[in-house]
Amino acid sequence: MSVTAPRGFRAAGVGRGEHPDRDVAIVVNDGPARAAGAVFTTHPDPAAPVLWSRQVVSGGRVRAAVLDSACANAGTGPLGFQDVHATAEHTAALLEDSAAEIVLCSAGPLGVRPSREALDDGLARAVAEAGRGGGLSAADAIRTDDTVAKIAFRRGGGITVGGMAKGSDPSLGSLLCVLTTDAALDARQCRDLVEEAAAKSFPPPTGTNDTVLFMASGAAPGPPDEDGVRALLNLVCEELAAQIEADPPTKEDRQDTP
Repeated sequence: MSVTAPRGFRAAGVGRGEHPDRDVAIVVNDGPARAAGAVFTTHPDPAAPVLWSRQVVSGGRVRAAVLDSACANAGTGPLGFQDVHATAEHTAALLEDSAAEIVLCSAGPLGVRPSREALDDGLARAVAEAGRGGGLSAADAIRTDDTVAKIAFRRGGGITVGGMAKGSDPSLGSLLCVLTTDAALDARQCRDLVEEAAAKSFPPPTGTNDTVLFMASGAAPGPPDEDGVRALLNLVCEELAAQIEADPPTKEDRQDTP
């Protein structure tokens, strides 16, 4: 288990179209709460998914995160942004929800736009397959140069924090990370906690697509223990960072992906 270890979350990882390998993942927050915060890249020309997701997270609520490891959709201009808008709308329709609460993350070759038809096909199957047992397949689907999936979760005090990440070497600034908890946090707490944890464990986010997202479902009973969540979140991020550092990319890989 990883992102689905906390209550209230389901996930899946699938291949798009005829692609034999998993390259599309979704993490769905079924609530009852949808609080979220995130850390995004400081790159001067961020990828289209980052531009979209910044707007979404500024609202403090996220229903689902879609992750595409087949192309970065970076350096693609207005057409790339149209693509992510359409993908968010398609995902929202599948979930019968709002596109304004769909976060998008991408990794892979730069300057490439996604194949919309193939991505839509993959997303339909990912939503249909999403379940509590889908954490590992989702983590597997976000790998680009990573040789193994990177997952972690910790429990304590009646709450759970889980996470998955990709990024073969944190020194490259090529990180995508989704973190989840069943604690009943609000958006400000999510933002402050993820900013603190990311700063401690991961390098400064300077790649075109860097995103660290933290979602809280509020499915755990009782009021949240913010210090308890902080401790668990820091441990999960430390574990993911260690897994990333232990799986460095080849020199060729470093030139091909963000």
